[in-house]
Amino acid sequence: MTLDDIFIYAKKNNLEISECDAIILLSYAKRYYKEFINGNPTLLLKEIKEKIQPETYKIAYKLYIETKMKYLNK
Repeated sequence: MTLDDIFIYAKKNNLEISECDAIILLSYAKRYYKEFINGNPTLLLKEIKEKIQPETYKIAYKLYIETKMKYLNK
């Protein structure tokens, strides 16, 4: 996953995302991917929610849930 992936997804969903928000999302995804997939990321999600724009969080959370469901159904 790269910053470009985040910007492309945001554009497809008519979301303007700041570079700062994209960097935050990417850093959490790379650093805590195991916890997002197999653990309980509640505290991480709360941290992210406090750091990025509300609309960005809403779309990112939706993508997280969709991706996790696809991963778990494999």
